[in-house]
Amino acid sequence: MTLADRPATSEPGRPRNSGAASAWRQLALIALGIALLPLFMPGGSLDLNPLQGNRWPLHAGFVDLATTIVVFALFALGFNLLFGHAGELSFGHAMFFSIAAYTTALYVKGFDVTIGPQHVAFGGGGNLAVALLFALGLTALWAWLLGRLIVPRSSGIYYSMITLAFAQVIFFVTFRWSDLTGGEDGLQGIARPALPGLPGTWLADSTHMYAFAGAVALVAIAVNLWIVRSPFGSVLHAIRENKLRARFLGYDVDKYRVNAFVLSALFPAVGGWLWTYLQQSINPDAGSVDYSGRVVMMSLLGGIYTFAGPMIGAFVYWDLQNSVSQATKYWPAAIGAVFVFFVLAAPRGIGGMVADLRRYGLARMFRRSPEGTRRSHDPPGELPASGAGP
Repeated sequence: MTLADRPATSEPGRPRNSGAASAWRQLALIALGIALLPLFMPGGSLDLNPLQGNRWPLHAGFVDLATTIVVFALFALGFNLLFGHAGELSFGHAMFFSIAAYTTALYVKGFDVTIGPQHVAFGGGGNLAVALLFALGLTALWAWLLGRLIVPRSSGIYYSMITLAFAQVIFFVTFRWSDLTGGEDGLQGIARPALPGLPGTWLADSTHMYAFAGAVALVAIAVNLWIVRSPFGSVLHAIRENKLRARFLGYDVDKYRVNAFVLSALFPAVGGWLWTYLQQSINPDAGSVDYSGRVVMMSLLGGIYTFAGPMIGAFVYWDLQNSVSQATKYWPAAIGAVFVFFVLAAPRGIGGMVADLRRYGLARMFRRSPEGTRRSHDPPGELPASGAGP
């Protein structure tokens, strides 16, 4: 019997469709979380006065904070596809967020620059889908070129440092090429587009913008979950555990690593696209080391070996920042202390703690090793036949 002929699960008595049912349950819970998220923002309680028209009476600032969490949850989810599932740590994933955000801004506002002897000008556009296609296309192209360059030549800390170096290149370009990117000031006054069949100013409302971002995020989350639970995702888990063994089994490890790198860049790209419309501006900070460091912290806080962990980490990070910054200007120290606590006391993160509590109870929750938890959280199933996946 070949690997391809084996049953879809190695656990006796488990129904064949249990994996699909579990995925739908996860998506349903995530959708519920997105719907209720604005209510859990600090000060984001409902106004008990009668509803004004069809508007959801929440404070606009807290709804914008909820939208920010959704955007960075997508960013962290894409990063964790590479880090948690493929075992590759990138210190420069903010470059994909920045490339997509600047692409969106330049498409909306237009540009007029001279590149060498060539004059290039574009008057701008307002089509939301075209902006997304450009953002995804340029991000995927850069990620593919970069992946083909660094994946066969590096791994481990060298891989991480090279991604950081290239991210700094993108940051330097956005900071210094002021004719195109606006330099240190960035690009301002980016209009939110009209959606088909809705008034032109519909997205100008914070609640509507959150609803739109939540819907987009839910689709992207579903795609990410499908990737993780697919045969391609199973091969990524095998590569994470032991690259040499996966290569001996006949898998083109470098090809899978490049594909994982490209796919992991697309989710920050969607986040950058949404971020540009949310902020209605963009500046070089979006591609800085600070943004890359934030997403690493979010993933570790939430738990890199659970699917929902990075999204939980995004919520905890931004909720802490918003709450603590109102009390003290030293809020980074408070977040750092929380991060140190989780690294030392609960290295599996919040998602890992919840999963361990469910499986093993409170007494054993803190005694589980990260490695054992990692394997127990992988989706069930055998490795696919060699060559399966994107």
